[in-house]
Amino acid sequence: MRELGLNAYRNTEEELFEAVTGSAQCSEYLKICLQDSRCRAFWERFRRGVTPFSERDPVRLLGYQGRYRVSEGKHRVCLAKRAGVKTLKAYVWSLPEDTESLLSPEGTPGRYRFRYLLDPGCRSAASGEAAGLWVASPPGVPPGRFDFSPALLDVRQDTDGEFVPLFAGLSYRVSVTGITRRTGLFGYRKFISVESEIIIEPTHRKTKIWLFSIPAGEALSMRPAGCTHLKTVYRFGCWRRRHFKLLSRIFFGSF
Repeated sequence: MRELGLNAYRNTEEELFEAVTGSAQCSEYLKICLQDSRCRAFWERFRRGVTPFSERDPVRLLGYQGRYRVSEGKHRVCLAKRAGVKTLKAYVWSLPEDTESLLSPEGTPGRYRFRYLLDPGCRSAASGEAAGLWVASPPGVPPGRFDFSPALLDVRQDTDGEFVPLFAGLSYRVSVTGITRRTGLFGYRKFISVESEIIIEPTHRKTKIWLFSIPAGEALSMRPAGCTHLKTVYRFGCWRRRHFKLLSRIFFGSF
């Protein structure tokens, strides 16, 4: 990683993933790997047909329908693939469902606006689109409200209309105002208008960003109607199917 200008503690999963996959077919990087004493020791054992440390610290794989993800032993598997090792010893745990496949990126960077109208007396009657955001702040940036789980840009996120930066290339604002509307000949009713805006720069830090929208009535009532009306506006990074499952469970009670 040093030779690539990267550090596992300072770079994001996405930056590391891009570097490793981009250099996987380059023989020059195998030479760099073998300069490391640990990787060189791995290679010496692989050459003898032995999987390094297979007894005390076995390689562990999560498997689903012929596809595998390494949960323990990433360095050994990485070196084995780069060096063309055909077989290695590993324990495989078969998963009952696919939770680890990567989700495809969607959307393009840009400026996105959302608005919904809330009736305080009947949340399910809200009209318009509510925005939701989920991110993984890069190393060096303190985690915020949108890191730990997906969250709506709703009344609780009010920024008085001022933009708040989350990290380089990503900022948002939420504006909450009261509106009085006439109902009938002599009646009036108070509503709450919630406007949100998200700016995603093309040069944003390479880390997880998931911006989505949901009909406000469904999002605020939390009724378990399934995830059919959730729309991904922008998704970037190493999001996996288990993330989508969690998103569905939080907002729709579905699995």
